[in-house]
Amino acid sequence: MRDGVTASRSRLAATAAACLLAMACLQPAFAAERLVVLSSDVGEIAVALGKAGEVVGRDRASIAPELKGATDIGSSRSLSAEPVLRLKPTLVIGTELAQPPAIYQQLESLGVKTVKLGAKADGSDYAQVIRAMGKLLDAQATAEKLASDWEAGMRPAASKPVRVLITYDGKTVGGRNTASDTLIRAAGGVNAADSIDGYKPLNAEAVAGLAPDIVLIGEHNKAIYGGLEQFRARPDIAATPAGKNGKVFEIVVQKYFTVNLHSPAVVQELRARF
Repeated sequence: MRDGVTASRSRLAATAAACLLAMACLQPAFAAERLVVLSSDVGEIAVALGKAGEVVGRDRASIAPELKGATDIGSSRSLSAEPVLRLKPTLVIGTELAQPPAIYQQLESLGVKTVKLGAKADGSDYAQVIRAMGKLLDAQATAEKLASDWEAGMRPAASKPVRVLITYDGKTVGGRNTASDTLIRAAGGVNAADSIDGYKPLNAEAVAGLAPDIVLIGEHNKAIYGGLEQFRARPDIAATPAGKNGKVFEIVVQKYFTVNLHSPAVVQELRARF
């Protein structure tokens, strides 16, 4: 009798263990996150990795249709902790685009897992950002292909002695160590403002002295520069090779002042203007 009871208990224990093992196998390796993206460059990656459903909060510039259900936490240029905390995130991700820089430490100090990706202000390490997000979100294989394709599209073209000037508003220009510089170099051009570090305002005389062959200006600042025709007629611009040859164009700021998943297409667009 005792042997029968012992055998029955052993079978029950074995069945219970098997059930627990089966349940464990059905559980995902990574639980779904409550993800907040602080900047549009990582918002795009989350969508491309198939993780849009995990995004509960996004910065205002993250306008992908897949993220329309996520809460707007404000502009990435002036973030605060409160809108993020209200969403009870399990993970917050951003890059250099998320400002102020203290937002990362602030959220960490409040107990929120917060990760800042990318170490270069010019965005040239964006492929590493893609791979890092893949690891964080358990999508390494998809991220590797995405990063490899991005790198192929950003591989510098044969160099041409075309001097390109990218200006935010007709005064502030993109020098070296900027996203604008990265795009110009990938297109095979020369940054006319490479003697400047970062984004800096220049006076009219200095702009003319850069002698660009192509000038690109952010179209959303028309109220500042007065529209394309008025900008082209400005003496400092008209005096440049770009002004003389009709190579002054308006651009979408987000495309030429940030590095993101669409940058390879922007590089192709820029090359076509050479």
